[in-house]
Amino acid sequence: LIDEAAEREGSLRVWVAGCATGEEAYSLAILIREVLEALGLDLPAQIFATDLDPDSIRSARRGVYPTSIEGQVSQARLERFFVREDSMYRVSSTIRDMVIFSVHDVFTDPPFARLDLVSCRNVMIYFDKKTQESLIQRMCQYLSPGGYFFVGHSESLTGLDHPLVYVRPAVYRKKP
Repeated sequence: LIDEAAEREGSLRVWVAGCATGEEAYSLAILIREVLEALGLDLPAQIFATDLDPDSIRSARRGVYPTSIEGQVSQARLERFFVREDSMYRVSSTIRDMVIFSVHDVFTDPPFARLDLVSCRNVMIYFDKKTQESLIQRMCQYLSPGGYFFVGHSESLTGLDHPLVYVRPAVYRKKP
């Protein structure tokens, strides 16, 4: 994914739809940063994280989480990508700067262009089959050929009309 994005656009563009309070968007930013560093690449990465709920977006922008994240985030990542503030952890500015949060309706607002990855995890479970197909078609219009599409583990695209190829559970790829 990263090599293809570098060749095609010179940057990596990700959309996290239904981002809630930002955990997934920040997790992807951390993983992308780690992979880029491991590969010795200086590739700009932008993550667009959207949700319908303005309160969730406000919370996500703050990037502040309770100390209970210690159970889900390794000590090495806490030390490297978070700043301890009293009884909370704040996502470091290097990671926060990779993510742009905004209120967005996936059905009425225009999608983001030239995307390398779309994460639509645990969004489609709220819609019927016809609406799911419409949502996938809309998002995939702006997914670059060969780009990836993530869904939640309890979601499947089986039986839906879409331009994606199954890669493994919860991971699909747009046909090149």
